[in-house]
Amino acid sequence: MLDSGRHKSAQITDMRADRMNDSDPRSDSDSAPVNHKFNILVCIDGSEESYRGLHYAIKFSLDHSDTDIALLYVRPISVGGRSSGLNMQLSRENMLDWNLELPGLKSLKRARNMLLDAGFLGEEWDSQDITKKFRGSRSGDHIIQYESKKTGQRISLIVREASSVLAGILDEAHYYTYDIVIVSASAESGSGAGHIDLYTAISVATEHDGTVILVRELEEEHGHLICVTDTEVSMEMVHKDTLMAQRCGCPIYLYSVAENDEALPAAKNALERARGVVMQAGGQVSDKFCDIGDPVTKITERGRDYSLIVISATEKSRFKQMFMGSVSHSILKKAKNSVMIVR
Repeated sequence: MLDSGRHKSAQITDMRADRMNDSDPRSDSDSAPVNHKFNILVCIDGSEESYRGLHYAIKFSLDHSDTDIALLYVRPISVGGRSSGLNMQLSRENMLDWNLELPGLKSLKRARNMLLDAGFLGEEWDSQDITKKFRGSRSGDHIIQYESKKTGQRISLIVREASSVLAGILDEAHYYTYDIVIVSASAESGSGAGHIDLYTAISVATEHDGTVILVRELEEEHGHLICVTDTEVSMEMVHKDTLMAQRCGCPIYLYSVAENDEALPAAKNALERARGVVMQAGGQVSDKFCDIGDPVTKITERGRDYSLIVISATEKSRFKQMFMGSVSHSILKKAKNSVMIVR
């Protein structure tokens, strides 16, 4: 069994059933919640990279009870809409009693054990077992939702059936509000149907409208390298990441690259502006650097010494990002370590 605590079963079949209460920002209400909760979506596929991503999410959450975490495993529906008996078996038993051989459950079981080891999901947490259709289609979600009776913090374990892994992740990220989506870019071959390959991970980072961490060989405790330009969009990105870095206790480093000598003053000005933004947001800058050269090459090389390369989306057009290229998109493809693209 995945849980030995109390639980109740619920069948929810409306198009976008609310997983949380009315105060949760992922609800269908058009009005903004009074108290915003910090929401993290972690995409789990059983790879070591995906568990590194979860561990990073735990860092955001340990001392912040306003943080909710959703763990998502996507099971692609095979040709003809068949789901290998997943729905049939789940209709006969609660998710809490799933056989660990079912698709995705081994991966989520390990993720749940990581949360238990970190101090979550103890006796003070209640759980709810949910099955729902998604967007009125043949695809569906099967969810265990945990809630702390002390803090109201919520953790959801989700198995989704979708036309593809990419479609399932983008649907979840689109229809519910997440401050960060964490997706792995594992080099492992992957044996499971829900494996997230490099193409899928980069597509999530490119197509999702919010902030995405693309996890590759994530090593913690090395800080965020925030790459800045002398623009308002870049300064907004600095502000957002400063708040995130404070949540995980991650040191902040600032970096700017001038393509030539003529652009050097603007790059240096960007560093000073960014330093002011960090300080105004209550953060501290551990160090700042400036180089001259090709931005993609310089950022990917220097970025290897840090936990995350932090960049902003430099192109608004999805067409341009996918087919014409941009600095941010090139870094996503060429970086050897983890990248966070902030929107």
